[in-house]
Amino acid sequence: MPKSKKKQQKAEDFKKVKLKVGKKKAPASNATDTSFTSKTIVLSGQSITADKGVAVTNSRNLTLKDILSKLRHYSPVIRKEALAGLADLIAIHKDILKTELGPIIEGSVRLIVDNEPAVRRSLLRLYGNILRDISQRDLSAFASLMVVFTCSGMTHILEDIRSDAIKFLDLLAEVVPAAVAQHSATIMRNFFSLLETKATTAGTGGVNNSAGVNTRTSLLTQGNRLAIMRSCHNYLAVYTRPVLETGNDLWFMGDTGLNTKAQGYGAYFYPDTPAPFEALCLFGEAASGKSAVIGDSATAIRAQSSEAFVRLFPFLQETWMESATIFGTNAIGGDRSLDLCALVLEILQTLWRTAYPKSIPSTANNLVDFLRRCMTYFPFGEGFSGDSMVEETLLVMNLRVCELIALVRLGCSSDHSQHAKNKDTESDRWAKRATRFLMQTIGLKQTKTTLASVPDQDLKQTSRQTQVQLQETVPNPHLRSEILPLLLAALWKLAQSAGRNDAECLVAAATHHVRKCPLASPSKTLGIRFLAATIERQWSRTPISNTLDLTPLKSVVCEWVLGLPKLMWQLRDRNLPASAAAADALRLVCQRTRLLDAPSLATLHASLVPLFCVSVPSKGLVYGPFRTYPTPLQRSVLEI
Repeated sequence: MPKSKKKQQKAEDFKKVKLKVGKKKAPASNATDTSFTSKTIVLSGQSITADKGVAVTNSRNLTLKDILSKLRHYSPVIRKEALAGLADLIAIHKDILKTELGPIIEGSVRLIVDNEPAVRRSLLRLYGNILRDISQRDLSAFASLMVVFTCSGMTHILEDIRSDAIKFLDLLAEVVPAAVAQHSATIMRNFFSLLETKATTAGTGGVNNSAGVNTRTSLLTQGNRLAIMRSCHNYLAVYTRPVLETGNDLWFMGDTGLNTKAQGYGAYFYPDTPAPFEALCLFGEAASGKSAVIGDSATAIRAQSSEAFVRLFPFLQETWMESATIFGTNAIGGDRSLDLCALVLEILQTLWRTAYPKSIPSTANNLVDFLRRCMTYFPFGEGFSGDSMVEETLLVMNLRVCELIALVRLGCSSDHSQHAKNKDTESDRWAKRATRFLMQTIGLKQTKTTLASVPDQDLKQTSRQTQVQLQETVPNPHLRSEILPLLLAALWKLAQSAGRNDAECLVAAATHHVRKCPLASPSKTLGIRFLAATIERQWSRTPISNTLDLTPLKSVVCEWVLGLPKLMWQLRDRNLPASAAAADALRLVCQRTRLLDAPSLATLHASLVPLFCVSVPSKGLVYGPFRTYPTPLQRSVLEI
């Protein structure tokens, strides 16, 4: 029989434990456990109440070290507050940018690719406020680091991060353009990935399908496309600056004494300081190393611009075809289509000026086809009147097309193949339309008059001669000083490619515009410099390559030159740059050209007397504006 429950409990209470070899003796049943554990509580002090001693702090008593540690916090709210605290610290202690610029940039630059949009906007606002106040020399040391994170953002998988990275690139191109231009290969490759149109291959024959485009490109809205294109143009302008000489408004006229200081006599023409001995080049000294470096850099820039032109052109042409339909309607300026068309022409102009500086070859079929599409609507917005900004945009677009026409015309003239001759006939019609538009913009109109019949003894008949005259009309009211360089570039290149009569009319129109410019306008200065450079190319004592023959305009040009002393007296001190340009033009005419003969020179020198003083019967001796000129301008007048 089984044991009872009472016996089982009794056996368990008094169970004897057997000892085993190698095992530790078990504690007694009545032993007391005296082991214990302890824990500590740490109360961290708040930084707002801590005494920071001599360390600079912001309004919340946070040091730079505290702020930089919070920039790495996992919470986006804390990171955004840290950026606000950093801006507060810099606003209170502006000198911290000179001593702690490295930690500030290195601690905050990683937020360019932050996942939170509010954090990126705060960083962009902070950089926009502080980077413009830092010298390029100090900031260029950290430009590479900022470009690395910016390029990482441009290729990010999220679209909003890519859009913000483009804004950071625009800021860097503004504050450190030279340093950013050194990373052209990486940055342009990122723009190619954003904008490049990729054709797909269909079938076994390898035929390109024009409908196949980059998936990322096809999903771009007008706003995003416009932002990326504008950023691309800004970077191209920075990268091509050494080649295009954007600081010189008359770059298209080549190397003349008034336009450049890099060649021979132009470098030390009327020097304020003695020229170095090496500048004389008496013993065949080689060109300076700096010039060689500039030449190599220009070659690399042109090569990379040619690649950019080839890879971006399909996207730009596609954008143009989608947006140019507004010119066939009355809804110009209703959406962003006009801005897209204007930006396409602006990017193409930068690329063709870099890749094809003198002329566009007839083999460049892509540009010729694009120009053929443009001529369908040229001049854009003819007869449109409305928003002044829209009218100004249309004017700039038309001037860029005129320059493209001139370059295509020059390329066809230099090529003697049959294919080029066919294009030459087409480009002649385009050049006529471009010349007519430029004349209308300046405020002139060409009229042909038939002269009296002249008997021809050889042909035994009478022949009639026609003469082209210029009739004054209303100029374009939007031709401001900022747009005048575009007009002069198109006018000069078109005059080189056009016939003799059209070239004379274009130069005469430029002379007319310079005379009509207001005295205090910056256009007056640029117009004087343009005409002076034209005179130097035509009538210089030293040979200068020139494709124009402006001999019939000698009387018109001489009349303008003899009127410069009166213009300087009228300008007085209201427009000193224009007065200096007029003095340089007179020095050039008198000492380096054969424009004026001896009687004309005597007349010119006599007309300079009122600049110094003149005796008026009712007022006595009246001093001219010479005494109010600055010292360099006075020296220029005395050298005439």
